[in-house]
Amino acid sequence: MSTLGIAGAKIALVDKNGVVLTGANGIFKYTDQAATDKTGIFDVTVDNSFGVASVALTNLAGSTTDIFGNNKLVYKSAGKGAAQSVLTVNALPNEIKMAVLGMPSDGKGGFTITGKADPNNRVAMLAESAEAFDETKPLYVGMYMGTASEAAATLTSNNAADNRTQDAITIAALERGDDGFGKYYFSSATKFDESAMLTDVFKTSTTGGSTTGGGQ
Repeated sequence: MSTLGIAGAKIALVDKNGVVLTGANGIFKYTDQAATDKTGIFDVTVDNSFGVASVALTNLAGSTTDIFGNNKLVYKSAGKGAAQSVLTVNALPNEIKMAVLGMPSDGKGGFTITGKADPNNRVAMLAESAEAFDETKPLYVGMYMGTASEAAATLTSNNAADNRTQDAITIAALERGDDGFGKYYFSSATKFDESAMLTDVFKTSTTGGSTTGGGQ
C-alpha cells in the first residue's frame, strides 16, 4: 500500500463492543459540546488542531516460526501481531486529548496523571491518505478500538526559534470481537461506500457492535 500524505483523521471513544460513546460519556465530555454531542466523533482538522502530522502503524503482523518435517522446511507457523498506531497531531485540543487518554478531571481544569493507561477507555480511529501517484483517490485505515497512552512529554525552551511539541498518542489496538483490529479501505475499489466505511469503524447503538469475543 503506497500512500501520499495524510489528509486527516477522525477519533471517537467507544465501549467494549466498539460502539461509539456520545454526550457526557463521549470524546467531548470535558467540553461545552457534551450536552449537544450526538455523533461522538472528533474530526481532526486544520482549524481545530492544526492538522494531523502523521499516523504510524506498527506490529501489524506477528513473527513466523519454521516447521520442519522429513528434513525439509514444510510450513510457517504465523503468530499474531499486537497492532498499534501512533497518531501525531500538531495541536490536539487539551480537553479532547485528556478524554482520549482517559485522564480523570477534577472539574476545575485539572486532569490526574495516574501513571498508567486506562484499559477501559477505548479509542477508535479512521485516518485518510491517498494513493501515492493519484491524490484524487483517497485511501483509509480504520482501527476499531484500542487503549490510548502518552508515555512522555518534553517542554523545551524557545531560543532563536520557537520550540513546539506535537501530541503523539499511541493507541494499542484490541480486536473487536470477530472483526479483527481494523480495515484498509480504498476509494478505487469496486463498490467502495464511504458511508458504510464510517458505519463500520464508528458503530452506533442502532448499527450494533460485534459482541463475540470482546473484552471488558
